[in-house]
Amino acid sequence: MNWLFAYDHKFYTDGKSVLSKTAFPYKTWERYLKHSDTLTVACRLYPLIEEVQGYSVSSGKKVSFTAIPDASGYAYFMPYNKAIQAMRQAVRQVDAVIARLPSQIGFLAVKVAKELGKPYAVEVVGDPSETYRLHGSFKAKLYAPIAKRTMEKTVEQAPFTLYITEKELQRLYPTKGIQTSCSNTELPNFSRSALLTERKSRDLNKKIVFGMMGSLDSKYKGLDVAIRALARIKKELPDFEFRILGSGASSRWTRIVMQNGLEGVVDFYGTKPSHEVFEWLSDVDIYLQPSRTEGQGRSVIEAMAMGCPVITSDVGGMKELADPAMQFESGNDVALAAIITKVSENHALYCEQIERNYIKSLQFSKHVLTVKREQHYQKFMNWIEGQNK
Repeated sequence: MNWLFAYDHKFYTDGKSVLSKTAFPYKTWERYLKHSDTLTVACRLYPLIEEVQGYSVSSGKKVSFTAIPDASGYAYFMPYNKAIQAMRQAVRQVDAVIARLPSQIGFLAVKVAKELGKPYAVEVVGDPSETYRLHGSFKAKLYAPIAKRTMEKTVEQAPFTLYITEKELQRLYPTKGIQTSCSNTELPNFSRSALLTERKSRDLNKKIVFGMMGSLDSKYKGLDVAIRALARIKKELPDFEFRILGSGASSRWTRIVMQNGLEGVVDFYGTKPSHEVFEWLSDVDIYLQPSRTEGQGRSVIEAMAMGCPVITSDVGGMKELADPAMQFESGNDVALAAIITKVSENHALYCEQIERNYIKSLQFSKHVLTVKREQHYQKFMNWIEGQNK
């Protein structure tokens, strides 16, 4: 049995290995290789033009990668464009397709799987209408309602659907097929009791380290909201530092930092391999995620697992993660500033959030999610075998 995983994620090759900046280390593919003999990853694939530092190795045994040309824009709607030709060639060589949505490559994989009569399943990880609406370009805003309708139809008709949220994405994009809820964020199994105890003893009156993770190229992660919020209360707070982890150019944000008088306290850390992210989070006192849209909030889950009090906007799957008292209206930097002040001044609340978030994060432990995912894809396997009889 050979499967194909289709998603728009950008991978890079140095000629020997395939690498990823922000997700998909090789261990990610193990969840699919438990059910298939090989896995082909249909994706965006580019030559690596910078140092390998900060990347995770994604390639490995039984996993191959196939590049799909740009599937967006007008060419996507042409019957013989290069993207659909490449996808047809890839899907013909496998027994089943897993399409992660929303993504143009994912939608294309479903279209071709149907055309060729191949079994397929989908994984729902976000809301495309919000993503395109907040993209910034006029063309993206026009495409948002089309993306929403495509997503609705694709998910509704999918025979198997895995959602990364408990309720939110299910409400937006219901399916008639077999479904399960299973986050794509798997937390490693390691003891954090010593860290939690140390966190509770920290004196935030001396210094506070705020942290945030997200691509600097994204216009919807809300970094500007966090900067404005901290600027509002910088005179009320003790010494503080705001650390940002994420890929992309920092020049645009540096200008915003200076405009808000926060030069010298905001640091851009670039990217780190996935296994080093937890070490980075261990030094963060309060984690901020002011996104304007979010599928689930992988970084929020990771911060909670490290005992960070987290403050998030009230969008997407984050509504299911953070304490409601720690959520603010998306884009409202005044409300964010008020919650930051409350948490930093109230040590009892700070400790309460440490305990609450760690306990909440346990539902994302690898062994818990592995069982749910294996059961779902075993049903998919059984269905495929039934179809072939």
